[in-house]
Amino acid sequence: MQEGYDDDDGNFQDDQDQNEEDYDQFNQDDQMESNQFDNSQKEKYQQDKNYGNYQPDQQKQIQDKISEDLEEKMKMLDEYAKDKSEEQILNIRMHQLALAKILVFTHGKGQFKLVKAHTNIGEAYLNYKCYEQAIDHLTLALKKNAKLYNEEQESKSFNSIILTLLGKCYLEINSYEESLDLLKKAYETQCQIYGDETEHSIQTLTLMSNCHTKMKDYDASEECITKVFAITEAKYGYKSEQSAISYIEKAKIFACQENWKDAIQCQTSAIDMLVEINYHKTEYVAELYQQLSTYFEKLKQADEQIACLQKVKQIYIELYTAQDKKVIKIKRQIAIIQLQEQRHQEALGELYETEDLEVKVYGEGSVQVAKTQKIIGTILFIVQEFRDALSYFQKSLKTFEENGMKKAVAEVKQRIKTAKEMKEKGKGQINLKDRQNIMQDY
Repeated sequence: MQEGYDDDDGNFQDDQDQNEEDYDQFNQDDQMESNQFDNSQKEKYQQDKNYGNYQPDQQKQIQDKISEDLEEKMKMLDEYAKDKSEEQILNIRMHQLALAKILVFTHGKGQFKLVKAHTNIGEAYLNYKCYEQAIDHLTLALKKNAKLYNEEQESKSFNSIILTLLGKCYLEINSYEESLDLLKKAYETQCQIYGDETEHSIQTLTLMSNCHTKMKDYDASEECITKVFAITEAKYGYKSEQSAISYIEKAKIFACQENWKDAIQCQTSAIDMLVEINYHKTEYVAELYQQLSTYFEKLKQADEQIACLQKVKQIYIELYTAQDKKVIKIKRQIAIIQLQEQRHQEALGELYETEDLEVKVYGEGSVQVAKTQKIIGTILFIVQEFRDALSYFQKSLKTFEENGMKKAVAEVKQRIKTAKEMKEKGKGQINLKDRQNIMQDY
């Protein structure tokens, strides 16, 4: 956590010489960079001015026009940033920061433009998971903003936004005490400006809940998320994206306490809400179903677990087609659960389809196909179809040998040896120890 952060409003104190030197150096760097960006433009303007090409009023008109154009470009970049990738947004925020420096240091615009620009690029770095850079920009924004309280009306409310983002940064790097301190200051500011428990506090309270969960203070975590429930239901209605997200957060709290029954109930409620409102981010819904399947796994409810994964598979087929790698991965996952539950014929049916898809996607001699063939051979061995099992083991062995996979080669050779011995003896009961040895990989 940065030193010198200790006043009631979350501002950095000005009584530390090193902080002030860093701040002044940052301003100097900003000014130097802005000079580089518009150097040629200024040279042309100065040349025209020296030759008397422009009258003073014309000069001001030109400056105002350039300034207006830059401001318009900033707005256009905001629009352009919508629905872009995290990397694209980061590049856009870099461009906007450069424009903000020109507006402030060349055209005399207010410092609050730099506060916003550093906050935006800090958030972009945060979303891009570059936390050190995010903290640097957000810290600078906070320090600059603290100097504008008496000049800029928006400054105080914007302070809570910066504090929340900084709190999220420290949460991501597992500095929970520092994160919680920042988030509490943000929440206090929001309550002062907007009143208790308004939509402005949703993100901050949710992050505070996450912090408490990480610190295993589950009562405090539930208290925060309960406040979020009340806000979202009052503001957006019970069946809304915001309420669904609240349920998801509560499911996480229950999962951390290994209260799988309540975690399942909350996660299911969230999914039902999103499906009912035709939530447009269907891949996110697929992720929620997959998480729900892990909760059912903890309770050993295989039917429910498979049902969740079937939902995931269907969403991926609709989004990407049946031959997509995501679909193949889910089919294999379903087959492994069926194998663990000794539903051998169901598992075989799923795996035969998986093998066909993998051959089309990866190629017949791929390691992915060989791994599936090894599982098929294992199931055929368990159901004592030794001839077919040997055929599949031989196929997978060839690929493993070609790819130098020594451990897999040794395992398959042992399976082949055992299958041949069993074939010679004829069909009989596979003892429990042999079955456990076979199943230990799955």
